Amino acid sequence: MSGLYNQTVPVFIHYLRNLSHLLKKGAQFCEEKEGVTAASMLSFRLIEDMRGLPFQVQSCSNTAKFTIQRIGNHEVPTLEDNESTFEELQARIERTIQILEMAKPEAMDALADKEVIMETKMGNFRFATGQEYVSNYAIPNFHFHLTTAYCIMRHLGVPLGAMDYLKDVFHKV
Repeated sequence: MSGLYNQTVPVFIHYLRNLSHLLKKGAQFCEEKEGVTAASMLSFRLIEDMRGLPFQVQSCSNTAKFTIQRIGNHEVPTLEDNESTFEELQARIERTIQILEMAKPEAMDALADKEVIMETKMGNFRFATGQEYVSNYAIPNFHFHLTTAYCIMRHLGVPLGAMDYLKDVFHKV
């Protein structure tokens, strides 16, 4: 797979759909399992200094949409990061997919060898190339937050496995 577009947009869309699947299983678990409420699952932290499930979903969304902004000069809307229910998180995922579907491959691929400056609340970070940004930050950061969301739900007993995370990656022959 070549080009920054192919390395990011289809991958983000695929795994955002898988995240949606994980959240559906989490919400269903809360409805069926006595003692586990949606509110308790959404606010649960693996450890005190980590954030809960909404933050993990928001971070996947933000990483994906900021990637097309930073390496494709696409205008992306600000999403408020205020989701607090499974339904709102599902809507956030759908909105992010819609944003990603507007990305132009040629715009993203043109910046593979150009410098990327990532402006954040913690300061600015420089990546020598768009490829470096994608390989060393965007994809790993996206999967870090996706994995954390998976681990929160798995820790609370949601019946998830690797094939839920990797859903539709494999095609039986």
